[in-house]
Amino acid sequence: MTMVSLADCCRHLGIDPKTLRRWLVSAPFTGQPHPHDARRHGLTEEQLRWLAAAHHRSLPVLPQEPPQPAPSAEPLALPDDLLEVFVALRALPAQLAALQEQLADLTHQFSHLAEPASTTRSRAAVTSKATNSRRSSRGRTKSSQPQRPSQAQVLALVEYAGEGHSVVISPKGGLLPFEPDTPAWFAWLTTCSSFRFVGKAGRFTAHRECERLPNAVWRAHRKLRNHTYNQRLAHTEGLTIGVLEQAAATLQAHLK
Repeated sequence: MTMVSLADCCRHLGIDPKTLRRWLVSAPFTGQPHPHDARRHGLTEEQLRWLAAAHHRSLPVLPQEPPQPAPSAEPLALPDDLLEVFVALRALPAQLAALQEQLADLTHQFSHLAEPASTTRSRAAVTSKATNSRRSSRGRTKSSQPQRPSQAQVLALVEYAGEGHSVVISPKGGLLPFEPDTPAWFAWLTTCSSFRFVGKAGRFTAHRECERLPNAVWRAHRKLRNHTYNQRLAHTEGLTIGVLEQAAATLQAHLK
């Protein structure tokens, strides 16, 4: 459908805008918005020819509008580096959840190591009295150093990130640049003795039974209702994401 603007209608009919508006009042139609720009109004070619015939005006051949290109249905192809950014952003919620869970575990472990202030003051008083007694009897002082609590070990995390992808997060290196079931994955397993796994069906802690043996078997452990459940996994060369997911589902079934 060819749409003619009101200004072009006046030019083709050889009239001024006031005359065109007067003709449109008595016409059985009104101006229409342009199909591609609602701010523009005009007449169709049939309406313009009706006005020309009704008022005995000759009308030249009207130029045809070029066809509008159909929108492409194919999705835009993104570069590989941008796709990697999207994958990393998609894994951020899982990384944050893992860090929050590790922080909660550390807080729970350190809460048992911390002592109440009253107990600390009483022990300090007893130590002071014993020191003064030794000073008076022996004439010399022995210094005592407080024992530092051992640092809690933060394990690496293997977690399902959605859309069939899993991520490996190291406590020191952050997000590692590989996924499970790859050569880099099996090489990484040979360098660690334990890690935490959070899959689609459950979670557990995995560790090798004998770290000094080259073909040590990995086992999964999870504590549920004050009871620890164990599940045999596989050797290092057979520890795939499918084996981990199956073990997570088996341990999760104990909750039912």
